[in-house]
Amino acid sequence: MSEVAPPTRARLALAWLLWLLGSCLGTVCGIGGGTFATPIQHYLLRIPLRQSVSNSLVLVFAMTLVATLVEAARGDGAIDWTVVGLLLVGSIPGTQLGYAWGKRVEVRTLKLMFVVLLLIAAVRTATLRGQGGPLENPGDVELGSWGTALTVLIGFGGGFIAPLLGIGGGILVIPLLFLMLPDMSYLEARAASLAMSIVNSGQSVWLSVRDGRIQLERTAPMAALAVVGALFGAWLVHLPGWGEVARIALTVILLFVAARFALDVRKPS
Repeated sequence: MSEVAPPTRARLALAWLLWLLGSCLGTVCGIGGGTFATPIQHYLLRIPLRQSVSNSLVLVFAMTLVATLVEAARGDGAIDWTVVGLLLVGSIPGTQLGYAWGKRVEVRTLKLMFVVLLLIAAVRTATLRGQGGPLENPGDVELGSWGTALTVLIGFGGGFIAPLLGIGGGILVIPLLFLMLPDMSYLEARAASLAMSIVNSGQSVWLSVRDGRIQLERTAPMAALAVVGALFGAWLVHLPGWGEVARIALTVILLFVAARFALDVRKPS
């Protein structure tokens, strides 16, 4: 494991502040905190990308677990457990394959994948109308045979990218669920993705711990911040009108991070 020089106090404080904001926004939008945690660790804390990915999995697990527990405890929670179960049928083997493939892929390829996924997520959030407040029939999605098979395939894709990039898979899962299943609202897609990500990230954490790829001393403070951010985000998402501010802020952040990774991809190896 590569040794990394300790960051300055100012850089560490900035990283923690950005991560607190990122975990809150990630919970609100459901895309998973790894979208923020990996670049924060890589660029601000100077942790190598593969190590940042492994560390981020712990943070994603903490964030998605807390957010899902809060969602499940609410009377107006939007979790459809049937959809979550179908996503897991696909995501569990997808995570295994993604983790195995991630050991062989080049760092530059990982960064290119980040650029593509971040741009897709930015386009999705830029075109999404703000949604919030209570649903008429939360957690009640009609799937049918086609929707059932499609949900399993979507779960496989989300599981595959989770260990590769240190994310929960929501960048892929939420847009596909929301766009391809006509009876599913954004809030329901978000809740299902976060619940699925508990297992995805937990499975990836176990594989990474087994291989000695996680720095627990680095992740413990950020995991505590992830809990705070997830609690606030899970409360905020059910307030009417949450969408516009979160949508605009998230779009800007995703574009900025994608541009930063793109600069690295353009550089010679």
